Amino acid sequence: MWAALQAEYADQIEFTMVDANTRAGADFSDLYGIRGHPGFVAIDANGEVIHAALGPFDEEGLRDLVASLVPQ
Repeated sequence: MWAALQAEYADQIEFTMVDANTRAGADFSDLYGIRGHPGFVAIDANGEVIHAALGPFDEEGLRDLVASLVPQ
């Protein structure tokens, strides 16, 4: 699922997966207020959180969310 979205939106969005069980992942989670997993955060080019959600996404839901975040 992630690979297909990365390929489709590579010129518009940078996808990064973070493991909250590592020190770097814990720091990222603290910085952006992620308090559970799986968590999803969309951060704009200015470093501002523009969307945050907890829980698993099915492919259709994630695809819809990503499409809503990309300017047309």
